[in-house]
Amino acid sequence: MKKRGYKVLFMMCLGTVMLVTAIEVPYQQNKVKYEIKKVNNNAFTFGEELNYRIHYGPLSGGTAHFQVESDPVKVNDRNAYHIKVKGKSAGMVDMMFKVHDEYESFLDQDAMIPWKAVKKVKEGGYTDSDFIIFDQQNGFATSRRGKVDIQQQTQDIVSAIYFARSTDMSNAKIGDIFPVNFYMDGENYLLRFKYSGREIIKTDAGTFKALVIKPQLIQGRVFKDEEALTLWVTDDENKLPLLVETDIFVGSIKAELVSYKNVKNPMTAKVK
Repeated sequence: MKKRGYKVLFMMCLGTVMLVTAIEVPYQQNKVKYEIKKVNNNAFTFGEELNYRIHYGPLSGGTAHFQVESDPVKVNDRNAYHIKVKGKSAGMVDMMFKVHDEYESFLDQDAMIPWKAVKKVKEGGYTDSDFIIFDQQNGFATSRRGKVDIQQQTQDIVSAIYFARSTDMSNAKIGDIFPVNFYMDGENYLLRFKYSGREIIKTDAGTFKALVIKPQLIQGRVFKDEEALTLWVTDDENKLPLLVETDIFVGSIKAELVSYKNVKNPMTAKVK
């Protein structure tokens, strides 16, 4: 579990900036067929691109690029977003631990659930790839690791970020918890993130009014305490992840938005 915790942390910070060390949830046999529910998405659209810079302490750690392809694709006769994430190490970190990760998600345009996901990772001497098919109605995910029961609206590691962005937080109160079910490497996880207020945050992409999010983490394995990670997202309809900072036992990690384009809504959260 320790190895998995570090792997999830790495994806969060190099692959971006969102939720991710989670609580593993047990296998459950599904009894009913799930309904495909419509979920409103006012946060992102086709063609959006986000670029991040990763820092490990004082070192430049790498970059991450998020892209929603310009046109919808058909999956199961439904329109879907094709989302690509690429992360790679840089500088001294690249010399010590070379990373080149690629993830893809095919996310239903109306229901905000993934139908397919792709993973290709190279991390040091470790390589891995996977192709996941989600049967969202019958509650299964199938990959080279086998067939696993999943919960309703289960996300993959990329779609979880975009699903979370689509969450309406306009009436959120400090302390409110927002859960997301997600699947990775043959296991089910529950992500829980807590709304913790508003702040002004400065990044290389500008200065923004931001919502403050505290993902609920597993204390003692990777993190010093269960709220060791803080995430800031724009306080507007786009909910762009701006910055994530965390202290772990081996140091500190920061991922920062450096550029964006083709966002869905006016950037009303931008101060300057």
